Amino acid sequence: MNRNPKPPRQTPATSLQVGHGFACLTLLMSLSAGSTAQAQSGAQSPEPGSAIHVTHVLGFEGVRHNATGGLKIQGDALRFQRNGSPTAQVKVSSIQDLFVEDEDKQVGGTAMMLGKTAAPYGGGRVVSLFAHKKYDVLTVEYLDNHGGFHGAIFQLDKGKGQTFQKDLVANGAHVSSPDERATTQSAPQVKQKGGAQPWSVQVDRVDRGNVGLQPSFGAAIYENLLEELIKTRQFTQSFRGGDRLANDVPSLLTLKTTVQKYSPGSETRRAVTTINGATKLNVQVQLVTREGHVVLDRAVDGNVRFFGDNLRATHNLAHNIVETLKRSTLPERSEPVSDRESGQSK
Repeated sequence: MNRNPKPPRQTPATSLQVGHGFACLTLLMSLSAGSTAQAQSGAQSPEPGSAIHVTHVLGFEGVRHNATGGLKIQGDALRFQRNGSPTAQVKVSSIQDLFVEDEDKQVGGTAMMLGKTAAPYGGGRVVSLFAHKKYDVLTVEYLDNHGGFHGAIFQLDKGKGQTFQKDLVANGAHVSSPDERATTQSAPQVKQKGGAQPWSVQVDRVDRGNVGLQPSFGAAIYENLLEELIKTRQFTQSFRGGDRLANDVPSLLTLKTTVQKYSPGSETRRAVTTINGATKLNVQVQLVTREGHVVLDRAVDGNVRFFGDNLRATHNLAHNIVETLKRSTLPERSEPVSDRESGQSK
């Protein structure tokens, strides 16, 4: 007797995998459409004097981290305005340097994380490749009213950074030549001893060295380091580099940071594989007296290996530097000797 063959039964596991596959495909299509729209929007140049939509990463005085809002040039000022918040601004003439870089970041938020989890057979890695967008990073280095150095970082739509930089220069912002960017100088040394008296600290701008470190990383190290120092209250007062208010402060140390090693990472590669894409930093940290004596000399690391954007490495580095300072015994004032203490912190 002839029997009609029965179609293979679809197991619940197979149905689940197919469902996940369709969900993944739908997610990829929606992301692709969104990325295309973003790219088209970013390609349009803003009208002169109009605000461009940005994300303030850090460093612009009076603005919280990761705040979104409008950035524009109005009169002689660079202004950042967030809905419902007061306008923060600096004079364009106070800007000492400008940099524009390319970066990428993961997009999609919680929905993206769920999509990556649902994708079968490692499909989450494929989703990660489609879930990243390119954008511009604008770094603005400026001086406040007391001469203190600031490094502000903004994220802009791809293609708008160079145009906005040119507009700032046309309105009086300064852009330094490579010869104008001074490097940190070495100094004599002193020995560590106990019984330290209260010190204040002034944080020098970061010496990026010759390792190809992006300007945004130098600014982020500097700003994160200042925030971490203020949190710990280890020092009586903390000053920005160049701040004239520090001139008459007794027992002042200068914190110098020089980048020695840098391995640029990729948020995209970290999302695709847990092996590649780590961002790694290694810096030399020195505390120097007004007389030029080194009271602390350390090598400190800061990395981001798995999750988070590349700039997170600068936050980890700043935290490690401050932890190193907390574990160190500072000398009493005016006690120079010849030995140097050095070490490594990870």
